[in-house]
Amino acid sequence: MSTAARLVARLAGLALLCAAATASANDSASELAAGGIVLVKTDAITMQREDLHLSPAEVRVRYEMRNDTGQPVTLRVAFPLPELPSQTPGGRVTSTGGYNIVMDQPTDPNFLGFRLRVDGRDVTPETEVRAELPDGRNITGELTRIGGMKLVLRTGLFFPPDDPELEPATRAALEKLGAVEPLDAKGYRLPWTTRVTFHWMQTFAPGITVIEHNYRPILGFRFIVPAANGKVTGSGDGDPQRDFCISGATVQALRAMSQRVSAERRQKSGIEDSYLQGFTLGYILLTARNWHGPIGSFHLTIEGGPAGLDGATNLKRPELVTFCSDLAVRQTGPLKFEASAQDYVPKHDLRVLFVTE
Repeated sequence: MSTAARLVARLAGLALLCAAATASANDSASELAAGGIVLVKTDAITMQREDLHLSPAEVRVRYEMRNDTGQPVTLRVAFPLPELPSQTPGGRVTSTGGYNIVMDQPTDPNFLGFRLRVDGRDVTPETEVRAELPDGRNITGELTRIGGMKLVLRTGLFFPPDDPELEPATRAALEKLGAVEPLDAKGYRLPWTTRVTFHWMQTFAPGITVIEHNYRPILGFRFIVPAANGKVTGSGDGDPQRDFCISGATVQALRAMSQRVSAERRQKSGIEDSYLQGFTLGYILLTARNWHGPIGSFHLTIEGGPAGLDGATNLKRPELVTFCSDLAVRQTGPLKFEASAQDYVPKHDLRVLFVTE
């Protein structure tokens, strides 16, 4: 058993809740849960400090990497993304299922707006894009020749006229490649899985090298439904109470929020509807284990900011933030939580739930 922090923030009367619970990763998590930089396991470089800031609008990380060998050490460093979510009639999901992904159809490998700086200077990383069929065949080159990078990044189910038709020449080339499956008279499936990795060669001089990166997170989406019996359910796979450490006063806050929203909707439209909207953000922490030793000094900041569907103009500020953590978390402002640890070894990845009406 580990100590998990249960956090709930409300715009009026914020409360921080901490209790004991098992902190566990969720197998069906389907946010595009990008994380930190990684490299082949090394004993040469130590992560002296990591400052991690998570919000619905931006993930921002600053690392202080220490080289104690007395000699320059050159390594390839990578920032890998999970598989690109596939389009489905209900949204975008990964092959593991789970929650809808809030994103438009990407047309550029850097759809996250990933930016990298080393010792204060901008660095342009190399980009590896890999598309594989279910049988393991790498068809990135063939897809690029057929339809360019837009086609490589386009996977999933498509149903014209809501979705675009395939050009006859494109369909013929994909059929020859074994990379298109007809679903009905017009529908089709593009069955490959696409992954993107940013990488660069980094020379760590003796002493400290500061690496910073930031990007726009791709959020997951699910409805949240607090029941009168104290249970919290919703759309998508998994148990939100377990996955985001929701219990006690957190449940009560969700219930009160749901009742208020239901009354407002009933008065406005006459519809009885008590669901809440939940936006989920995932961050992969376990990649830090590739560096030598623990993270010397780790500082985490999680802050609620405007959240909404990709491209939406009316973004709502969350009224509640909840997540599991094995750290001693403290509230430092409205919808803002921080935690610090020394010699930190992450035990699981982070998943945060931002709840709006």
